[in-house]
Amino acid sequence: MTLLPILQKSFRDFKSPWFLSLSLLPFVVTLILFGYLWLHFGSDLVTQVGVDLDAGRVPFIDPEAHPWLTAVLTFSLFKWLFAFFFYLVGGVAVILFSVLIATVVIGFFTPMIVKKIHQKHYPAFRFTNDDFTFLASLPYYLKIITVFILLGFIALPLLFVPALNFIAINLPFYYLFHYFMLLDVGSNIVSKNEFRVITKKYKNLFRTTTATLYAISLIPVLGLFLQVFYVIVLAHEFFEKAIQERS
Repeated sequence: MTLLPILQKSFRDFKSPWFLSLSLLPFVVTLILFGYLWLHFGSDLVTQVGVDLDAGRVPFIDPEAHPWLTAVLTFSLFKWLFAFFFYLVGGVAVILFSVLIATVVIGFFTPMIVKKIHQKHYPAFRFTNDDFTFLASLPYYLKIITVFILLGFIALPLLFVPALNFIAINLPFYYLFHYFMLLDVGSNIVSKNEFRVITKKYKNLFRTTTATLYAISLIPVLGLFLQVFYVIVLAHEFFEKAIQERS
C-alpha cells in the first residue's frame, strides 16, 4: 500500500474520540512548558539587551577596545533586528523542541495506540516483539541520541549561513524524529530481526512517510496535536509490511 491510502486510513482512525482525546496530552504539556519558558526568559533577555544598547553598552564587547563596533551595534536598527531574529530563531527552536518532547511524551502511549490499531484492523496478526524489551532497545536509543548530538554540532556553523541554516537546524531533528518514531512503533509490533529486515527493505517508504510527517510537525500547534496520528500511520505501515514479509 502506498503512503496516501495509509494516511487516509490513519486519519479515519485518528478522528475517533479516543484518539482525539489522547492527542491533547502532548499538545498541552509542550505548549505550556516551552511557551512559558520562551516568553518569560526570552522577554527578560531582550529587555536587558535593549537597556544596555540604549546606554551605549554592548554585552561581551569592550567599548574602548572596539569603539567602531560598539557604535554600530548601539544603533536603534540593530536593537530592532536583534529582537526580531531572537524571536524568529526562538520560535523555530520552540517548535522543534516541542515536537521532540511531544514525541517522547506520546511514546509512553504507543503500546496502547498499537493495540487499538491491531484490534480494529489486524486482529489475526501475531506480535513477536517479546525480545524487544526496553533494555534491548536502549543501545538503539543511545546510538540515535549520540548521532543527533554529533549532527547538531556539525550543523552549528551553518546556522549563520542564509538558506542553509533552515536545512542545518532541521537535519538533526529530522534524524531524531525518524529513528525515534520507527523504533518506538516497530518495537511494539515485531521482533528485533523483523525490525531490521523491514526497516532496511522498505527504508525509502519509511523515509517518505517520516519526512512527510516531520514537515507537518513544523506547522505550529498542528504538529503537536498530530503526534498520535504519526504513531497510527507508522503502526499501519509496520503491520502491513510485517504481514507482507511473513506471507
